[in-house]
Amino acid sequence: MPLYLVPVPIGNLGDITLRALELLKKAELIACEDTRKTAFLLKQYDIKAPKLLSFHKFNESQREEKLISWLKSGKDLIVVSDAGSPAISDPSESLVQEAIKQGILVFALPGASALIPSISVAGFGTQQFQFIGFLPTQAKKRREKISELAGYGFPSVIYEAPHRMRKLLRELFQTMGDRRICLCREISKLYEEQIRGSLSELAESEELTLKGEFVVVLDAAHETNAIPAPDKMSLSRQISELRKAGKGTREIAEALAMQTDMSRKEAYSLVLEQSKKKP
Repeated sequence: MPLYLVPVPIGNLGDITLRALELLKKAELIACEDTRKTAFLLKQYDIKAPKLLSFHKFNESQREEKLISWLKSGKDLIVVSDAGSPAISDPSESLVQEAIKQGILVFALPGASALIPSISVAGFGTQQFQFIGFLPTQAKKRREKISELAGYGFPSVIYEAPHRMRKLLRELFQTMGDRRICLCREISKLYEEQIRGSLSELAESEELTLKGEFVVVLDAAHETNAIPAPDKMSLSRQISELRKAGKGTREIAEALAMQTDMSRKEAYSLVLEQSKKKP
């Protein structure tokens, strides 16, 4: 009754392994993010589709009990993602944890992943690095995580959606200063490219193709990258400049919170305090 995590190609269908095809051919049940995508993959290899069960972030908690029951009945279960390795920035993580608690064997096949190709080609060193996956979407947690990244002494790997890429680059630059970066886009696909440069360059670049899947690889933190903590005088000057530019109190507070260690509440209070001092 093992649980098998089977990687599928992230782009080029030729990247699938022989062992993965073997297991898919024998499967009685495959849990997958999108049944249509999995059915398409199976068709390309002339594999008759077994029972396919949708298993994604929106129904994970409801499906998990059913999948564990299936495993405990003595049957094998195959789990696949839409692309790449299950349980890596993927709903399967919780299922794996529950299976382990229940004494169920879990096997993960080696195979396709955007993580290893991206850190391999970035050129920032591979002896030690950290994988972040997707950053939190909640503003405070996101700022805290980016602040942690600022001081990390080895490369960091981040996943990001194309429509949020420009915002991410600006957030990184504002928080950690300038440093080398490599954007890996559409790994293994027809329009694969590696975009290299500095945060300051890419954060303002209008030439980025914001389509497809992105992996962001940040170089290690160096002393020269750090942004010194602003003093009260510089903060006061910045608030004045933003006022002159027509920015409102809330907008100014958000800008300060993004660039410093202050919370939005602290930044808002500071902006109000300075406003009272003005004649």
